[in-house]
Amino acid sequence: MKRGVCVLLALLLLPAKMFAWDLEKDKNGITVHTRSVEGSELKEFRGKTKLKTNLNTIVALMEDNPNYTTWLKDCKKSEAVRVLNSKEKYIYILNGVPWPLDDRDFVIHSTLIQDKNTGAVTYQMKPVANIVPDKKGLVRGTIKGYWKFVPVSDGVEVTYQVHSEPGGSIPTSIANIVVVDIPYETLKKMKEKVEDPKYKNAPKHPDLIDAPASK
Repeated sequence: MKRGVCVLLALLLLPAKMFAWDLEKDKNGITVHTRSVEGSELKEFRGKTKLKTNLNTIVALMEDNPNYTTWLKDCKKSEAVRVLNSKEKYIYILNGVPWPLDDRDFVIHSTLIQDKNTGAVTYQMKPVANIVPDKKGLVRGTIKGYWKFVPVSDGVEVTYQVHSEPGGSIPTSIANIVVVDIPYETLKKMKEKVEDPKYKNAPKHPDLIDAPASK
C-alpha cells in the first residue's frame, strides 16, 4: 500500500507532458522544430543554425537591446528597463501581430550564463511580473526559453528555443504560422546582423571568457 502511494505521489510531481519535436522547416541552413505543450494552445519552437562568427560578436548583438527591432521577428520595441548587473536585466519587448488582434508585450528576466569548459553562452529568458505596468491597448503575454551559442571550429552553433503564452485569444491558423516564422526569420536576419562592424568590432563583454571551440 505504501509503495502505491509513493508511485502516485511521484506521478503527481512529474512535469507537464513533453511531446516529440516535429521538423517544420529546413531551409538556408536553418531548421525549425515545434512541439505541443500540455495545456497550451501555442506550440514551443526550436530554431537552429550555424553562424560564421564568434561569441563576442553575438554577445554584442544580444546586449544591444534597442536594436532587436532590426532583426527579431515582429519586434516593434525593445529596451532594458532595469539592469541588475552585467549578467542580468529585465527587458521589455513589444511585438506586432496581424490585424485585427492587439499587439502583445512581454517583460522578461534575461540571464547570461557561460560554461567555463566549453565556452557555450546561454541567455535564459523567464517571464517576470510587476516590473512594467500593463499598457492600454496591448495584451501582456509571457515568454520562457533561451538562446544558446556554442563555439565550434568554423563558427558558432545557435539554438533559439521559446514557448510563449501570448495572452488573449489567437486563431490557431495564425499561431501555427507564428511559431515557425518567428525562429526562421529571426535566425535568417541574425546571420546578416553579425556581419555589422558595430558588433564585429565591439569591446569584449566583461564576463565573457575565452574557451576552446568544440570540433
